[in-house]
Amino acid sequence: MRIFLSYGRDQFASLAVRLKRDLERCGHEVWFDLDRLKPGGDWERYIEDGFEFVSQDAKQGRFVVLLTEHSVRRPNGYCLNELARACDRNLAIVPVLVSRVEPPLSICRIQWLDMRDCFPAEDHEEKYHKHFAQLRDAIEHNNLDFQGVQARLLNYLEPLSYEADVSRHLARFTGRQWVLKEVKEWLSSPRRALWITGEAGVGKSALAAWLSDCVGEIAAMHYCRYGFSERVDPRRALLSLAYQLSTQLHDYEERLNASRLDTLAGATDARTIFDKLFVGPLGDHFPAPAQPAVLLLDALDEATQKGVNELASLIGAEFARTPPWLRLIVTSRPHEPEINFALQSLDPWKLEADRSENLEDIRAYLRRELRRFAGNGEPRPGVVEAISAKSKGSFLYVHWVREELQAGRLSLDRVDEFPRGLGGIYAQFFERRFPDANEYASQRRPLLEVICAAREPMARDDLAAVFDWSAYQARDAVGRLGSLFPIRDGRPRPFHQSVRDWLTNQDQAGPYYVRAEGAIGGWRTSDRVSTSAVPL
Repeated sequence: MRIFLSYGRDQFASLAVRLKRDLERCGHEVWFDLDRLKPGGDWERYIEDGFEFVSQDAKQGRFVVLLTEHSVRRPNGYCLNELARACDRNLAIVPVLVSRVEPPLSICRIQWLDMRDCFPAEDHEEKYHKHFAQLRDAIEHNNLDFQGVQARLLNYLEPLSYEADVSRHLARFTGRQWVLKEVKEWLSSPRRALWITGEAGVGKSALAAWLSDCVGEIAAMHYCRYGFSERVDPRRALLSLAYQLSTQLHDYEERLNASRLDTLAGATDARTIFDKLFVGPLGDHFPAPAQPAVLLLDALDEATQKGVNELASLIGAEFARTPPWLRLIVTSRPHEPEINFALQSLDPWKLEADRSENLEDIRAYLRRELRRFAGNGEPRPGVVEAISAKSKGSFLYVHWVREELQAGRLSLDRVDEFPRGLGGIYAQFFERRFPDANEYASQRRPLLEVICAAREPMARDDLAAVFDWSAYQARDAVGRLGSLFPIRDGRPRPFHQSVRDWLTNQDQAGPYYVRAEGAIGGWRTSDRVSTSAVPL
């Protein structure tokens, strides 16, 4: 195996040296920065070389991270940067707990190997060899099935995975220090909740991922996602939040482990679950932590289903029953009636696209990312300002510009041809993709109606059943929709919620307008269509 060993330069570094030596004796290749760093060398380059080394064969690559207070401190724990790289490269991650520390939220659902009782190794040889055998098994067979409290909580609470959300948004994250300042001021105030609102594409989800990575007070997070049943289910959200909180508050972990977790299996009412997981365990003289513990809910508006947002209603009605040191950050779009009604007691803070700090973050992103597409290494004067003006403050827009430049579909020599805003992007895409209006109306719009109407992404087989297509016809039809409807796990879906919003808005989409309501009921179905995935 090829192993990247990530550790902190602290009192536990000697354990990293011992693990490297013993893993190499077992025939593995270990990337260990101490061997490669030289006076005056480029550390970042060595780290990137290490990831290239272990990523050449994903099946053989492993990322082993030693969790200590120094290595994964928030912010500035350098192992967090390496961890983000490992997630982005889809490397198998093996966390090793070396001291009592809260694991990074991005990997808290991955079982860690507890080696706290064998440091220093030379004083605890028997325990060290036992745990090393477990580590070797985890590395060689990707087996992270360790026993203990964590395993029990994982089994009952079944936390959701957010690694992809965090790594995808952090890869090219830029700026936002002004938002961090607002968050820090809020944390020092007595207010229980901070509600961050912003229009589509302004970067709320990227901001949520970044805050969870750099604000130590954030103890649990949940990313709502339209079209993903698990992400909009309040029961799954509460279970996942509770598990994460247990990894950050050890007293809470003990109380949860001592509770009747088996009774949760039959509980379906979200308020009952909230009471069992949060109100009860955090009451009865629970010791207040040294700093606030924050629950972060991203894109809460995307949990709305058929005009009802059960998760928002629950938070609005029940959160006040928790202790005052438990705080809440919510992100959502503004002007969403279900959210506004449920959270009306909160004071929203708007992430405005035309705010000067946001526009400067846009320009900083462009100055950095456009260098690779400019002939002399720097974009010609006026280019950054021109694209920034067309973006209307949308980070989603400038991300799209970067992707289109990389694909060769845009050129910095013709910035005047760039569309304006997200609506301009979508209009231009549909005009190029579907130039024949009749063909679009008869063959593409019916499929888009079903995709936009489905409660969650539908498999190609289900789409084939709706339209009585063969598997080949379904594959071709879905493939013709293009990059705005990427296929993941065999299921096409809008790459961003704003695509669906644009398509279903008659004033914006014009000839490409899609009427999603009742779409599936109007098309022939068969027994193969999953009624759980299709609104009837």
